Amino acid sequence: MSNGYFRLTWLISLFISAGGAWVWLKIVTRADPRWKDKGHRWYLYILSGIGSLYLARLFYFLGYQIYGGNLYTPYDAANDLQYYLLINGPSEEWAKFIVFWILARGFKRVKEPRDGVIVAMMVALGFSLWENINFLMMFGTGSIPVRLISASSGHMAYAAIWGYFAGEAILEPPSGGIFSKYRYVFTAVFVVSFVHGLFNFLTSWVGSGSGLALDLVMYAVTLIVLVQVCRVPSAYQTFPYEKSSEAVRAIRSALLRDSGNSLLYKRLGYYELYLGRESAALSSWRKIALSSRGPYLNAWVTILDSRAGKGHDRLEQILSTMTGKSRITLKRRLKFFLKSGSDVWIRRIEDWERIKAPCRR
Repeated sequence: MSNGYFRLTWLISLFISAGGAWVWLKIVTRADPRWKDKGHRWYLYILSGIGSLYLARLFYFLGYQIYGGNLYTPYDAANDLQYYLLINGPSEEWAKFIVFWILARGFKRVKEPRDGVIVAMMVALGFSLWENINFLMMFGTGSIPVRLISASSGHMAYAAIWGYFAGEAILEPPSGGIFSKYRYVFTAVFVVSFVHGLFNFLTSWVGSGSGLALDLVMYAVTLIVLVQVCRVPSAYQTFPYEKSSEAVRAIRSALLRDSGNSLLYKRLGYYELYLGRESAALSSWRKIALSSRGPYLNAWVTILDSRAGKGHDRLEQILSTMTGKSRITLKRRLKFFLKSGSDVWIRRIEDWERIKAPCRR
């Protein structure tokens, strides 16, 4: 076999590995359509997952020393069950979890329970992507197809389980010390570490069928977790206005953890306005930077200011910066949101349009 053919095969396998990771990324983000609105950055989590592989190697090295093995040789594993349960599974799962925990707690990347699942799965995806590339370099192209199906999905499915418990615990921490507060999280990581090691042992020394059976059980648990987190209303989703009270409660809770999110304040203002709380809506919108509001929202702010007898009425000035479509939306929404007095503002907009708008064409 020529060197040129080998290089081509290697490059194709590399692209397949990256492409497979991209497909998994798309699958994960479908679980949360609003993940971008929360400031999530998939590349940050993927890179963090890649870094967690090197942390796992450090754990492997320490485990080998404690276990009584030789100096660290990444894939020259002992062939007994103890190795898989005490070194293999825990090294990888705890490495991913520690990196996830730094992102979740240190950088506050988890803002609601489903974030725990999403971020954990993306970290695991980065881990498996880099692990697959390492396997490609060491064992050749034959290892890639199987690993794309089993290894990537397995890492992500296992991470989703402890990510779910972590997301719940971070947002609603029980009282007590760190071990009592997060006992379910630590228990989940221990259990998943055990199952991870058992899967590798079964696959390596018993038979691929037994490993697949165990994986299917874990995939079923992961599916239950995903269904559970998607059933819980998210503060970042669009609520119907008939459920404005529920939306206000959810958004106010989310703002305790995501106080700089202008999208939440914008939506909170509309739900408050629908409930007739004009001062609360105005207070929410004032927390958004002027440059982030846009002409349409600025028109609402000046209207509510004027109705409250505060501020300077700059409606005509703001109307000059709005498109015709935005003005039509504003007039329609005035009737929808304001309990009284909407006709006055609609007439002002229409009068301005008759006088000023023709001159702007």
